[in-house]
Amino acid sequence: MRRLTFWSPLIILLLSAYRIEDAEACSCTMSHPQTQFCQSDWVAVVRINKFVEFNDHEAAYKIKLQRIFKATPKAEHALKQHLMLWTPSVDSLCGRVNMEPGETWVVGGRMSGGKPHISLCNLAMRWAEVTGRQRKGFRQFYNHGCVCHILYTEWRNKGAVFNSTGGKECLWESAPGPTDCQERYGICKVGKAGCSWELCYAYKKCVDKHQRDRDQQLAREP
Repeated sequence: MRRLTFWSPLIILLLSAYRIEDAEACSCTMSHPQTQFCQSDWVAVVRINKFVEFNDHEAAYKIKLQRIFKATPKAEHALKQHLMLWTPSVDSLCGRVNMEPGETWVVGGRMSGGKPHISLCNLAMRWAEVTGRQRKGFRQFYNHGCVCHILYTEWRNKGAVFNSTGGKECLWESAPGPTDCQERYGICKVGKAGCSWELCYAYKKCVDKHQRDRDQQLAREP
């Protein structure tokens, strides 16, 4: 009995460490919606009908398919035939488990074993929160820009990174740069001079507001 008492704290500590390691097993790189679109085997707007757990590791969403923006032939067939999206059943394994029945999402993912799969690292946005500019991207412009690359860049190093790429890639600036402006309104397109953000009124307005806010913050600093 004394031996059990001695080992109990060590066992608890080991189990706790295992849980922490498991919880941190999933990590995703910062990706622009356009990058996620281009890297996906399929992208679609779906209404979530039901979440079903099959075992400790696998689950699936039963869906109503509303629109397909992009799909390989196998992915399109699987989406229309099965009306299910597969995912790990827990978020520590990168499972996408936060989509509630009744919600409409634009999602993208990969094909595996003949099934459409999604994870925490794949595209997933509530459709009601997708901007008009992003919707245009999903419908057409993101696909045209897949020849370009979007680099997530520390705002302080923007100039050096831009020069190193020869101005051929779109730089997605970190905070306090206009990160949200480029995410919500930025479309990276290729032109005669290479790849660059296509400007629109909403993008310019967002960047201008960000610049004013940053200038005011700097003015208040001692």
